[in-house]
Order: sequence, then structure tokens, then C-alpha cells
Amino acid sequence: MQTTLFENIIKQDQSKKEISHKAESYKGLYAMHKYWGKKPFNIMADFIKKYTSPNDIVLDPFCGSGVSVSEAVFNGRKGVGIDINPSSILITKNVIQTVDTKLVLSEFNKIEAKVKDKIQELYLVERNGQKYEGQNYLWENGELTEIRYSNGTRKRYSDVPNQLDIDKAKEISYDNINTFFPKENFFHNSRINANRENKTSDLFTPRNLLALSLIYKEIDSISNIQVKDFFKFCFTASMGQASKMVFVIKRRNKTKENGSTKISEKKEIGSWVIGYWMPKDYFENNAWTCFENRFKKIYKAKKDQGKLSQNHQEGKSFEALDKTDFLLVKSPSQDYLKSLPDNSIDYILTDPPHGNRIPYLELSLLWNSWLKENADFEKEIIISESKDRKKDKNDYNNLMYAVFQECFRVLKPEKKLSFMFNSLDDDAWISSVEMFRSIGYKLELIETLGYSANSVVQDNRKNGLQTDFIITYSKPLHPISTDRLEIIRFLEYPELVIKISELKEKGYKSYQIMNHIMKELLSQDKFLNVTELIKEIDNA
Repeated sequence: MQTTLFENIIKQDQSKKEISHKAESYKGLYAMHKYWGKKPFNIMADFIKKYTSPNDIVLDPFCGSGVSVSEAVFNGRKGVGIDINPSSILITKNVIQTVDTKLVLSEFNKIEAKVKDKIQELYLVERNGQKYEGQNYLWENGELTEIRYSNGTRKRYSDVPNQLDIDKAKEISYDNINTFFPKENFFHNSRINANRENKTSDLFTPRNLLALSLIYKEIDSISNIQVKDFFKFCFTASMGQASKMVFVIKRRNKTKENGSTKISEKKEIGSWVIGYWMPKDYFENNAWTCFENRFKKIYKAKKDQGKLSQNHQEGKSFEALDKTDFLLVKSPSQDYLKSLPDNSIDYILTDPPHGNRIPYLELSLLWNSWLKENADFEKEIIISESKDRKKDKNDYNNLMYAVFQECFRVLKPEKKLSFMFNSLDDDAWISSVEMFRSIGYKLELIETLGYSANSVVQDNRKNGLQTDFIITYSKPLHPISTDRLEIIRFLEYPELVIKISELKEKGYKSYQIMNHIMKELLSQDKFLNVTELIKEIDNA
């Protein structure tokens, strides 16, 4: 077995070129709104262009932030995005669609005229008879310890709060807010710092909650649906920075003064990261400023998009894609895919939920509750550590199988499916490989990508890789072997270890060796523990 395996590696890879893709930073359209596990747009575009032609239909059954669907549309393909998460559909739509920037600027001015002064009154700071706008309030262990304020310009002042400032900060209570704000209870999940006794409203100070509710009331009254959705998008993009989840970055500086060393501490404003962690020390940021700043950032991105891109038309059904550019469906994929015709999709590119790594609907409760959207938690494909939900490994595997079985049916013969896989868990690898194999897919290629250095929401737990694997399968014309795999051990194949060392000495890259070992083993109905393979390659 070993001789055949390594003959194939040498024949197929005389170039010794490493199989990998380098991610570019999120910018422009893709920097408008936070989302978890966002994938690099440039790599999505590369795969789409590699495996499709103009006007081909690209499907993502777990579209998330919509990068794959957006890049399909931007590169002249038809994009179909499905997701159970209402926020996902809102984000994807607002990335793809151009907007009338004059119209949205006019609408922003209306919102500003109606609520800005009322909101800024909540953050009024008075010093020496002068009025200022409070911008950032530092709370430490429940006490207001510092105020940063401005006079409407970029210049900032900082001061210790006086009693008037403290009274002002505490004059609003949750009970006397009359405008709408969500009060959804969280599922209990320590993995994301969520407690069932807490509500979404607890993530905000009463003052910021009132300010946000005043802004949302104006957004909700907009009659133009596309413009309303645009401002909902701006709103959800801004609210995290207006929450109590904005941690304090403490930097210690050493300076020399009169021959002695002076140590000072600078406190900088952090940002909301994955989960619902509310630190004991946090910044309460001016909610209007958060909304206005995010609007300006999104407005600029959409204005730039309008200069370079045509207006892409959203279809209302799969059949309408003949005359439109994209289709977005808010639905569990295992349900909606059943409605698609056999052999109707040219390429599938997706990043499915990986076990318990990111509980998307639980994390999106903050956004969906403000949007007044009820997500279908029962049909989410996830392993949740919340005991409030019966989302275990068995449920996850069954639903994932149903989705990729439907994907196989709708994919055209000899066309490709590429999916992201981030795990060093042997059982997860074996389950994934056996699932695709049992359905009838043929493994074509295993590649890797590196994350953008700007990504702050990637999971860095143990077994959370710094790279994703990108695994591409095809739908063969004729059925292939679906026999159960034999899991081999390295101890039984000492020549395998020796050959890995020889190949590394000859300049073959780690993932290049891994890719072809896996392909060759699968062709012989065999597989191995991935952790053992990686360890042997790294130690060779």
C-alpha cells in the first residue's frame, strides 16, 4: 500500500507548490457589520471563479454573513443563500444590494432632526458654564470613574465625574422607558457567558437602552422597505459598541521624569467580541455617536459600491433567477433544499456550523430580538452546550447529513462542492469523511487558508485552528464505493513514517503531503486519525 501511495504523491506534485490560500483583511462592504466566523472574500471569489462560469448558480446552504453569495453575484454568477438566522439574511442583502445614497442620507438627516438633541441631552456634561456632549463613560466595579466629552468637534476632554454627572448617568431606569426595546431571556450557556436569568436589555445601561429605543422607533416608522432594512442593518451593526460589553484596554506606560521612572496607566476603549461577557470595568459609549459613526462607515462603503457596481436584483423564487441575480431564503436548509430541482446547482460553497464552536442563533439573539424576528432554534444545526436546548451530537449529525444529501441531489453531475472545515478532532474528521462518502461524493482536494490578521472574532480555543481546511468534493457520474472506512494506525505502517520524512526533506509542504495521503487512503477505503498524521508530518 505504501509504495502506491507515495508514487502517486510524487507523480502529482513535481512542482512542490504548497496548497494554501492567504486571506485578505476585511474591508469596505465586508467591514460594515460584525459576524462570527466570517470567511475571506478574496478566497471565496477565487474558488467561485475556479469552479464556475458566468451566470452559473452558486449555492451556500449556510450563508452566514453572505460572503460566498455576495462574491458569486459580484463575479457575474447567480447566488443562492439559505440561512436559518434572520440577521444573516439582513446582512447578506445589505452587502449585495446597492442603495440610493442620496435617499438614505436624507432619511438619516430626518432621524437626526427628530432624536439627536433629545438623546444628547441624556449625555449632557456641564463644566464652567459650558455644555458638552458626553461621549465615553468609564464604569469600574459599578462606579462611574471617568467621563470623556467633546464640544461637537474631534477634540476630547477627560474629567473625574461630579455629583451632577453621576446623577445624570443614573436618572433613567429600565421601568420608565416607554419606547420599544426587547426583553428576551437568554438560553443558559456558560460557553458564551449567557445566563437564563438575564435579558437582552441587561446588556445596556438604562440610558443607552433609552437612546437606542428612540433611534429604533424612527427606523421602524420608515415606509420604504429597502431603506428601512438598510437602517436596521446600520442599527444592529452599531449596537454592540453601545452595550456594556465594551471592555477596557489597560496599557501601562513608563516615562522618566527628573531621573525617576514614572508609571502611568492609559485606559483605551475596546470592542464587543464573541459572546455576552459583561466585564466589571467597561465603557458606556454615547449611543447616538455609535449609530452615527457606523452609519457614516456604511454610507461610505455603499457610496463606493455604487460607483463600481450595478444594482443587483433580488429574486423571489429559484425559478426567477433567470431574470434576477440572487435569492436569499430565511429557512432551515434541510427544509428549503427539498424544493429545489434535481441537478440544478453548478457549485456549492459553504462554511457549515462546526459542532459546538459557534452557537450562531444564541449569539444573534441580541440582533434578532431588536429586529422582532423569531428564529427557529429547534431546527438549528448546532451542538449547543446549553442544557436548555436538546442540541446534541446525534441531532447535529442527522441534520447535517440531511442537508448534504439534498446538496448532492441538487448539484449537477461532475460539479463541485467546497466546504470549510476547522477541527483537529479525529472523530469529527472521520464522521465528516464518512458522511460525504456514504452520500456518494468523491474527494477532490484538501487545501488550507490563513485567517486575516484583523479578525478578532475567530475562536481561539484548543482545537480552534489558525487555518481552515477547504475540502472540495465532486458529484461523480457513476456511483463510487461507499463501504465503511478502515481506520489505520501509524504503528502498523512504519514505512509511512519514513516516507513522510523523505518527502519533507525533498521540499514537499505539510498540507501537500496531507492532502495526497488522505486522497490515496480514501481510494483504498482507508483513513487515519488526523492528529496522528499532522503530528508525524510536523515532527518529520
